[in-house]
Amino acid sequence: MLLEFAAVIAISYLVGSIPSGYIAGRALKGIDVRDFGSGAIGATNVMRTLGRVPFVGVLLADALKGYIPVLITWFVFESHDLQVASGLAAVLGHDFPLYIGFRGGRGVATSFGVYAALGLHIGFGLVAVSLFIILAFRYMSLMSMITVPLGALTFLILAVAGVENVAGVEEYTYTKAVFGAFATAFVLVRHSGNIRRLIKGTEPKLGEGDDRRKRAVPDG
Repeated sequence: MLLEFAAVIAISYLVGSIPSGYIAGRALKGIDVRDFGSGAIGATNVMRTLGRVPFVGVLLADALKGYIPVLITWFVFESHDLQVASGLAAVLGHDFPLYIGFRGGRGVATSFGVYAALGLHIGFGLVAVSLFIILAFRYMSLMSMITVPLGALTFLILAVAGVENVAGVEEYTYTKAVFGAFATAFVLVRHSGNIRRLIKGTEPKLGEGDDRRKRAVPDG
């Protein structure tokens, strides 16, 4: 079983490390999106830097980085524990990607992909809540910090309730809630700056420019 865990974690991390936003920036404008806006490679910074169409593409790609490894893990091993290990590794890969020096994103879309693989209807529900928050408040960061913890809470409630699938097998184990807890911790830590700006009222809303820029210091 140890070998299976090692293989699942390694492969899922490498898949999660695929830097969709970075690739989009290089391919479309020849830039490193980490030099602009928030300095992240996630879909929100891609939208501010590259536009709406690349945003949608990167959003889907980042979600699939979580969804595909976790789903394949289930079909191969039929183990909830291995699924959770796969999801955690994929999110870590997105946040700290091997291929571009461990400077990545914040794990929101990838966490959504993992949630969808662990419970598809829960993933769809979180998307609906996300759209409501974005339309009502226009803060992408607020949406992220509400929906990811909400997913964790949902899995915990279902685990406590002992919900079973049609075959009478327990569908929502506590290990799925453990993934939600770790995903929540990652998202909140990675959004610490956004939390401070929300409190100060300086957080940019959706559609507003982000005048923060990361500039390289010239040699010498």
